[in-house]
Amino acid sequence: MIKTQVIKEDKKPVAVIIDYKEYLRFKQIEEDKADYYSALKVKRGNKKWVTHENLKKELGL
Repeated sequence: MIKTQVIKEDKKPVAVIIDYKEYLRFKQIEEDKADYYSALKVKRGNKKWVTHENLKKELGL
C-alpha cells in the first residue's frame, strides 16, 4: 500500500497522492452519497406510494 502524500506549493496543499484502493473506496462513498440524496429527492417529491404487491399487479408480475 502506498503511503498518502500531500504535495505542497508555497506551504499550501495542492495535491494528494493516495493508494488506488483508497481512491476506489472514496469514489464508492461519493457514489453512495449521490444515490442517497437522489433517493431523498424522489421520496420528498412523490406523494403517492403503492405497496410492493400492488406494484407487481400493475406491472403484471
